[in-house]
Amino acid sequence: TKVAKWKTTVQLIAIGFLIAGPAGDKIIPYVSEFGLFCLWIAAGLTLYTGYDYFRAGIGHVMDDK
Repeated sequence: TKVAKWKTTVQLIAIGFLIAGPAGDKIIPYVSEFGLFCLWIAAGLTLYTGYDYFRAGIGHVMDDK
């Protein structure tokens, strides 16, 4: 889904900022905090897309075929 693709994008951005870590904070303030913020957003999107996939998949399991 498009939301899952956005989740992946946010995860990759978060990883980039978190890899920069304390060295990035010396160049641009709050790099690590922004990375953590993006990671939490990605976690929320993961829960949402996981539920969405579960809801779609349970329909196939419960189908009377």
